[in-house]
Amino acid sequence: MRCPECKKHKDNTEMTLAWLLRDIHQMAQTRLAQNLVRYGLFVGQPRILRLIHDHPGETQKQIADRLYVSGASLSISLKRLQKANLVEKRQSKLDRRRHELYLTLSGEKAIEKCSNDLRSLYGNMMSGLSHEEVQQLLGSLKTIHETLISMPDNSADSVQVENSVGTELSTCSANCLVTENSESDYKPENSFNNNSGDSLYNKQEDN
Repeated sequence: MRCPECKKHKDNTEMTLAWLLRDIHQMAQTRLAQNLVRYGLFVGQPRILRLIHDHPGETQKQIADRLYVSGASLSISLKRLQKANLVEKRQSKLDRRRHELYLTLSGEKAIEKCSNDLRSLYGNMMSGLSHEEVQQLLGSLKTIHETLISMPDNSADSVQVENSVGTELSTCSANCLVTENSESDYKPENSFNNNSGDSLYNKQEDN
């Protein structure tokens, strides 16, 4: 039987790790926002553009599922991307009720312009780790990711997350960058990988 002190230490370690992951996320988002300013993009948008690039013809709901948010939560971001002529919706030739998402030529160029900068940023983030350490970390984070997916949904928590996702997809902290929900004029998002449109972990694709 584990002693109470051991359990307390384990609980403290897990809490410290959780907050550390949160801090790393916040700092990375701040750096990312600074890099994206030159392209007129917000933090959440490169990921959306990359997913549409990698899965052309998918619906808003399908892209939202890949981001683990509701279709309604993604609506504001998509409207802004459409207004900026980076994304377009097309009516399906097979089902008139289905509206498919595609990148415009400007959207393709936007990805091309910022991809190298983002890869450099993420590479610098990992520069203190060896290849083996990166692989070990990746495996651990995948396990945490899969555990979160398998956890039962809490409807109250889900409502709170979905109500804030318009900001959460595109902000890192209130005092360090402009978010998609700000009042500034919009001009033409966590992240790029050389081999896929997903972030450091790859979400299992549906067949």
